[in-house]
Amino acid sequence: MPLSPSDSDRGLVAGGLVAGAQLLDRHEDVAALADRIRDDGIMGLDTEFVGERTYQPQLCLLQVSTRDEIYLIDPLSEHIQKAPDQPIWDAMASPSVRTVVHSLDHEAQFCLQRTGKTPGDLFDVQLAAAFSGHYYPIAYDKLVGRELRRGVGPSQSRTNWLQRPLTSAQCRYAADDVRWLIRLHDRFLSRMSDDPQQRRVDWLREETEARLSRLSTRETDRWRRLSGANKLSPRSLAALRELSSWRESEANTRNVPFRRVASDGLLVAIASSRPTSAAELSSVRGIKQIKQEHLPDVLGAVAAALAIPEDELPARPARHHGGKPSRMVVLFLESVLAAACARHQIDSELVGTSSQLRALVSWNENGRPAGLTPQLLKGWRGEVCAEPLLDALEGRISLRINDPLSANPLAVGGLPTSG
Repeated sequence: MPLSPSDSDRGLVAGGLVAGAQLLDRHEDVAALADRIRDDGIMGLDTEFVGERTYQPQLCLLQVSTRDEIYLIDPLSEHIQKAPDQPIWDAMASPSVRTVVHSLDHEAQFCLQRTGKTPGDLFDVQLAAAFSGHYYPIAYDKLVGRELRRGVGPSQSRTNWLQRPLTSAQCRYAADDVRWLIRLHDRFLSRMSDDPQQRRVDWLREETEARLSRLSTRETDRWRRLSGANKLSPRSLAALRELSSWRESEANTRNVPFRRVASDGLLVAIASSRPTSAAELSSVRGIKQIKQEHLPDVLGAVAAALAIPEDELPARPARHHGGKPSRMVVLFLESVLAAACARHQIDSELVGTSSQLRALVSWNENGRPAGLTPQLLKGWRGEVCAEPLLDALEGRISLRINDPLSANPLAVGGLPTSG
């Protein structure tokens, strides 16, 4: 059964099809599309949303591609009675459907929020590109141009995606965002599958699963990542956790971004001082950010933290002792890492950062404790760079310029200069 857009003048755009995309604003059409996707086993997906006004980003448009069609789904349509996009997210959560995206965070987060599940089979072409010789992170238009020699329309990044009807230019841009996803998927999958010794398909799957795992826990432990949290005592960490939970609940109730309730810095300041009275709370710098009627809730959160038994307090993050690693050592290790990554044709920006190299040096100086093995030595990253990095730390690496005009100009020890 063909999928047909409505004729509503409040729909996506007047005139039906735009840039080869079918416009859907009826629930039954979205459900029919989801059934077709389940039969095909693959879809390309992108979203347009507004994230600065509400507690959760407000979804404005879904773009879906199959192997032969593009669809623009309007979740704001008055014709959709309920669950305007739920069939698509249910399909994304299914292990039998491969969803192809560029930069997985937003689409995976929407899937998690709406289904309670992470995507069942996700393929991120931005990650795949990094495992195939491109720099990371590469923009979608650059990737399409370099791989497919195709152009993507002018950016609509400043557009108002909440307005209706959308313009033809907006719809054309939205359609282009998914037009080439499945072709890029096929191209990268074929390329990586032709190189079984490098195990790139396994590496991509491992990295994708790790990112989805971090995404699923991001909301619950966000308080640990607030600036200054790592300096707090266990008791103050407990206060920060309780305060963060209160802020999230209040933001959800008011449907505003959580930082509109209280800034990160204010929460850390309150947790550090642990006030027990209104007078003590009033002395915290910036407290006027919080509405007067919510101050008892803030004191209640602190009181709840103070009542937690000592053995149930959150642990402070593990920290390596010792001085700050020498900048020269880190620079040397950056060169070793870059050479090892070039050998495997993987951008070092995906593999590791300077802070991870500093953690590696500290771990080495502290006797290499087994329970604190750095990320650079684990999983696929360990396969790429563990041996040369450990050899460098043990003084067994020589670094020289092999060919200054090549993509991989450095030679590390006895390693070959190309994979």
